[in-house]
Amino acid sequence: MSMNERDGVEEDSSWADASLLVGLPAAVRAALVLNVPKIIDSVFPILALSAEEICKHVTETQGRPASPQNLEKIMDYLCCNGIFSLTIEQEEKDGGFFRVKKYSHSPKSRCLSRDQIVDSLLMFTAPEFVTLWSKAHEPVFNPQVSAFELNTGKFFYKYLAEEAPELQQIYVRQLKGSSTQALKLLIEQYDDEFNTLKGRVVDVGGQEGAICTGLAAKYPHLNFINFDLPEVIRAAPRISRVEHVGGSFFEVVPSGNLLIIKFCLLNWDDESCLQILKNCRKALAHERSGKLLIIDRMDRSADTVTRDEDVKARTASAFSNFFGTLVLSGARTRTLEEFRGLALAAGFSALEFVHNYPGFDLMEARADQAQEPFCRLAAYWGTMDARDEVFFWSNSKGSDHIAFRDRLDEQRIRL
Repeated sequence: MSMNERDGVEEDSSWADASLLVGLPAAVRAALVLNVPKIIDSVFPILALSAEEICKHVTETQGRPASPQNLEKIMDYLCCNGIFSLTIEQEEKDGGFFRVKKYSHSPKSRCLSRDQIVDSLLMFTAPEFVTLWSKAHEPVFNPQVSAFELNTGKFFYKYLAEEAPELQQIYVRQLKGSSTQALKLLIEQYDDEFNTLKGRVVDVGGQEGAICTGLAAKYPHLNFINFDLPEVIRAAPRISRVEHVGGSFFEVVPSGNLLIIKFCLLNWDDESCLQILKNCRKALAHERSGKLLIIDRMDRSADTVTRDEDVKARTASAFSNFFGTLVLSGARTRTLEEFRGLALAAGFSALEFVHNYPGFDLMEARADQAQEPFCRLAAYWGTMDARDEVFFWSNSKGSDHIAFRDRLDEQRIRL
């Protein structure tokens, strides 16, 4: 092969790779809106379906005539990229044989039948998000404002509540799906502890109460508080032993014997996270060994990867960071060390990693009051530029507590 021929092949390959960046999200969204994955799922793996057969289902369910020719173009492009599988079959018609394209699931397309995946992809490819592409570079110049705020003029959650009820419904459904996975993980890891725990469990930022509802069904001796903004819990179903409480975790968190916070901290900057964690610590003030269970996504972008699972975890972490830049200013994933620094600065005595689950991680922050008066911690800001600086301060009750450097009005003593 000559150099010119090799350059031509490389250029063709580069163009094919580049086309994925533009075409694939649009094609996937089209297939989801048309419900193609679930239509194929209804006969898979016994049968494969032609574009004409798929369109019959689309027309029946959506009440609009569907074009097999145009659907075929979408499906062929997806199949070229490993999403769905294409086979050619011979079919007899009017005394002759014809070659017919048939579509079935591939390993990559099977997940497109799962409601949580569908909701996530429909949200990320919604018009409100596609228009963010033109603003995606702006947070590099203005870190205080997200691309979403620049594009819509409103904070993400405020926009959903006031301007996009359909998109908000998709977002809520997506969170419910994540809560189902989180509930399974909590029961797997803490079943013995829940069985012996006495008192009340508080889900901080619990949306409509999926976690509390699931735990209440399994542990009838416990009471639960589902805590979220008033407008969020307004639609929450009434469940025995589950109390829905409205409020802001930036102001106060209801007290409990064990607290849970999931998929919240990655949405906020360090200062906001510290305030949330401080309020969670205060909510455990009467517990000598209270715990806060944190379900979040850890930053694995710098991890050394050796397994496919590691690659997927790192990719999910990188996407969360990028998506946070688009939607919420200051939002980001954090390393275990960063989570630990925040927890200790908020007054917890320790934070440990518990378990990794596809898409998120489980950590445990402990509030051991026996250690609290003598606890030392290099200030969280100091982990970046002054690791050896440690501060103590005394509050009105006379107990020594850890605090952020330059963020205390109380008397500080430098060691």
